[in-house]
Amino acid sequence: MIKVLGVGNIMLCDDGIGVKVAEYIKKELESNENIEVIIGETDFMYCLDCINKDDFVVIIDGTYFDFKPGYISKLSFEECDNLIVESRDPHGDSLLKVLRREYREINGYLIGIEIDKVDYSLDLSPKLNKEFNSICHRVLDKIKTLICLSEVQINNKSVV
Repeated sequence: MIKVLGVGNIMLCDDGIGVKVAEYIKKELESNENIEVIIGETDFMYCLDCINKDDFVVIIDGTYFDFKPGYISKLSFEECDNLIVESRDPHGDSLLKVLRREYREINGYLIGIEIDKVDYSLDLSPKLNKEFNSICHRVLDKIKTLICLSEVQINNKSVV
C-alpha cells in the first residue's frame, strides 16, 4: 500500500504546511484504494504505527533548504540521510529520523515544501497562503509521478 503522511505543527504557521496540503489532496488520492492519506501532525509514533514494512511511504513536510518559499523538493529517503542531524535528545526525533534509523527497509520519498516563517499562528504565512492552491496541485502531481515512476508493486499488483 502507499501511505502519504502529512506532518508538521499546525500551530506554528508554515510548519503545518505538510498537514494542510495532505488534508487538501486527501480525497483525490484516496479515490485509489491502494493509497491511504494519514494526517500525522507532530505525532510520529502514531505515523509509525500506521506504516507496514512493505508500504511505499511519502512524507509531506515543511522544509527550510534556503529556496524560495513554496518551492517543492522531492528527495528519496536515501537522499535524506545526508540531511538528517542526529541528536541524543528524544524530543528531537522526527518521523523521517526514526524511519531512517530504525526502519531502513521502508522505501519512500520526502516531498518538502519550502517554508517562509515559523511563528505562533494557526495561519500560513501570506506568501504560502497566496500560493496554497498551486502548492497543493504541484505536490499532487509529484506524488502521482512518484507512484508511476517507482512502479510500486504491492502483492504483485501495480498500484497505479
